[in-house]
Amino acid sequence: MLEIDLTSDADGMIFLLHDRNIDRVTTGHGPLATLDDTAVRALRMKNSQGKVRGRVTSYREVVRWVAREPTARLMLDIKDVAPADALAPVRQAGLSGRVVVLTFARDVAHAAFAADPDVLVSVLITRPADIGLYATMAAGRRFATYIPQHADPALFHAAHDAGAVVITDLLGPGALADAMTPEAGARWAHGLPIDILVTNTPIRLRAAFRSSLRASG
Repeated sequence: MLEIDLTSDADGMIFLLHDRNIDRVTTGHGPLATLDDTAVRALRMKNSQGKVRGRVTSYREVVRWVAREPTARLMLDIKDVAPADALAPVRQAGLSGRVVVLTFARDVAHAAFAADPDVLVSVLITRPADIGLYATMAAGRRFATYIPQHADPALFHAAHDAGAVVITDLLGPGALADAMTPEAGARWAHGLPIDILVTNTPIRLRAAFRSSLRASG
């Protein structure tokens, strides 16, 4: 599954961009929200060394790609994009069953549930009472719980026992690198009912899990 960050420009077009301010990763300056579609398409991406790598990718391009790749899955961090705007292309392409949308506020979660009855909505859970609150909001549909990695293990089990999909991450500050090695991540996750684990090193983490299973078996 690919986790992508969505941000919209001044024309309401949605692009893949982690930062609201474009200076760090593009040849432009300032917030993306102040630029129109023509200005955004003139930008070029750059890496941490300043090397230009290509243009900013539009969200609709990614949706079209996923529609051609039957094994592709998306996790959408919608940031300031309205859930209805983020999920309309997904629903139109018939991809609701292959998408998880991340929400971190109650009003955004409510809007996401309303925007697409078939998409898996992930809600932030920091205490047991949150599980019941969002179960009521979900009104019988399956939902996902995003639980911070430092939460009490009992919270993971409570969400799992409630029938929710359990999501967490290994990310460090800024999310650009993991807070632990793949091997340490595999050891930490062992015994917790985690369904989706977000990481910057998925291939290495998968190898660490397989190694751990062989060692325990």
